[in-house]
Amino acid sequence: AEPGLCSVALPSAGRSSPAMVDLSHCYLHTLGDAEAAKLADLRGRMPDIVAKARAASTDAAAVEPGGQTLWGVRVEEQSDASDILLLKYLRAEELDVDKAAARVTATLVFRADCKIDELAKAELPQAFQGHDFITGLDADGRPVMISRFGGMNIEQVFGDTEAFVRYRAKVMENTIALLKFEKGSAEVLTQVHDYSGVLTSMYKSDVKNGVGAISKVFAEHYPEFKGKTVFVNFPAVFSKPFQALASLLPERTRKKFVILGQDDHEAMFQHVSPELVPVGLGGLLQEPRSTLTSKSHMAIPRARDVVDVSVLEVPGPATVLWELRVCTLEVGYEVLFVADGSAEEEVVAKSDQGVYLKAEEGVRSGQWTAKGAGKILFRFRNEAAWFKRRVCICRAELAQ
Repeated sequence: AEPGLCSVALPSAGRSSPAMVDLSHCYLHTLGDAEAAKLADLRGRMPDIVAKARAASTDAAAVEPGGQTLWGVRVEEQSDASDILLLKYLRAEELDVDKAAARVTATLVFRADCKIDELAKAELPQAFQGHDFITGLDADGRPVMISRFGGMNIEQVFGDTEAFVRYRAKVMENTIALLKFEKGSAEVLTQVHDYSGVLTSMYKSDVKNGVGAISKVFAEHYPEFKGKTVFVNFPAVFSKPFQALASLLPERTRKKFVILGQDDHEAMFQHVSPELVPVGLGGLLQEPRSTLTSKSHMAIPRARDVVDVSVLEVPGPATVLWELRVCTLEVGYEVLFVADGSAEEEVVAKSDQGVYLKAEEGVRSGQWTAKGAGKILFRFRNEAAWFKRRVCICRAELAQ
């Protein structure tokens, strides 16, 4: 373990994983009788848990009586939110109350000594900025965090292991802050790791030390927050080392990993919708944010093919806002309006003949005023391709 990180010793790498048990009734909205009894047991130990944390940490001892919190939730007070958090610790320890209690104590000490609540509000040093995007909530209410590793300066980001751990912990804290901790609501995150531009320098010892240290911190002090992790643009050279690492992980954890190759936008959008994916990764999310809030539509024209997508019914005279893009290479496009009772297509916008919209141009957008009722249609022409299809995305909505 890496000593000295926030003055807290990290757990050893050899931490054993207990046999898998059924955890489906260890959520507040599905709580079984046996699990409820274990939760009550853990809840009853909270005075002792807090006392041990205060004895182990002067920072924890300085917290006002009854004021111990985890992610902004007062854990000494019974509430749905605090029950949800305690159940996370029970699931992480396969319903072993003794181990769950010990882990809650360790987390209280860790968060107090490392001043995690203050860290969450701190501004990151320049070297750590611009790599991570907390883009919103997915369709199931899970916060989406996208991390792009290709643009990192290896020496500056990974050279100081403690600084790296604090950086990753801050990003995790800011993402968790979007969780509601309400009965039946989302409890985990959706993460996307983009490896485009990553070099073999990621094999350096500084990188391994940093990744190993933060992995231990997350494993010990952020239980049951990991939902699905999608690895995109994953280099083939990393596949074997990753498979070797994954083989050491519990099956429950391995099932949360999705590995995608280069520019596999169609598969990525099955896990994270395009409006939550930054433009630089092939999505629609721009900075500053677009005013459009509607869900996007995907079209995949094959080589030499044309695909139409009807996206919006216009009930009468109105202003229409629209966006579109191609995720790789290039495509020709038309935005069309077809009035009710007519087959005639009115051109809202289009690319010129022989001039194509390129992926690196990002999102093309505009607004247009409809004089009456009808529908908005997007047409994508993959006429420059001989073999490869194109993934295109679009959306339109009425201006408010």
